[in-house]
Formats: sequence, C-alpha cells, structure tokens
Amino acid sequence: MESARKECGCRSRLKALSRLRSAAAYEGPLEIALQRFKYQGWRRLAGPLALLVAERLVVEGLSAPWAIAVPLHRSRQRQRGFNQSELLARELRRRLDLSKPAGELVRTRPTPSQVGHDRRWRLDNVRDAFEWRGPPLGASSILLIDDVATTGATLEACAAALRAGGSGPVMGVSVARVNV
Repeated sequence: MESARKECGCRSRLKALSRLRSAAAYEGPLEIALQRFKYQGWRRLAGPLALLVAERLVVEGLSAPWAIAVPLHRSRQRQRGFNQSELLARELRRRLDLSKPAGELVRTRPTPSQVGHDRRWRLDNVRDAFEWRGPPLGASSILLIDDVATTGATLEACAAALRAGGSGPVMGVSVARVNV
C-alpha cells in the first residue's frame, strides 16, 4: 500500500511562482560556503555554487530564456559591496547560455533582514517591495535566482512583480533551501 505523499502547502502560499527549486539543503559545508560567499565576500564561490544550480536545472529539465537575480536595495548593496544573487545569475547565464531582459527588477524599499522570522512575517515584510522597470516581458519564462530559500517569500514577491511586468512562468531557483 502506498503512503500518501506529504504536501508542503507551498502552492497555496506561493501563487506567483510556478516552481521553487533548490540545488541542495542548507547544511554542512554548503551552509558554510554560502555564508562565506554572502557575508565575507568570497565572490570566487559564485562559479562553483552556480554550477550546482545549473546541474540541478539540467537534471530536472527546467529552462527559460532569461535569468534574473533577486535584487538588493541600493543601501544594502552599498553596504555589502555586491549582490550575491546577481553573481550567481551572471554565472548561470554564462554557463547555460541565457540572457537578461531589457529593464530591471528593483527593490523599491529597504526591508529588514528575514532571518529569524516566521513565514507570515516574511511574506508581509517583502510584499510589494519589488517592481519591474522596463518593457513588458512578453510572457517569457524566467529563472529567478537567489542564494538561499527559506519560506520562498522573497522569491514570491519578486515573481509577483515580474508577473505584473508581463512575464510568463517564473521559476524560483536557489543554491540551497532551509528546511523549516
């Protein structure tokens, strides 16, 4: 007798994203590498981390013509000096021969860090914090790239902005997923 498959409930919470995929769990050596990449400026990790994501996309047969990074607010990017998600997206575009659409996804307001907060707080924190600024996206599929996904709230808010900008399906893709 087959056991019933446990559903995560993501589909009821994440409506703008067509999928959410991560290359691996956020634990062990990958957790350490991502912390060094994001908070200690180990930018050279962008290539190996993007390779993990590229391999996952190929194995699952997921593709899109465009890859866009989750943006940082300009104040946080000034503070950090780079956007780790953009470094990953750039590597993925290079490795998978993808493009970046004309225009940009922007974070319109600074938001507090999501770390340590529950799902509802995270969703409220980033709601309407992103906007597509550019020509209509022509119903094209998009890979939306981030380093770590926890509840998917940030990816969902970005996907909603891209869908409002005329995109087709938006697939959230991260290097790692936190098990909550």
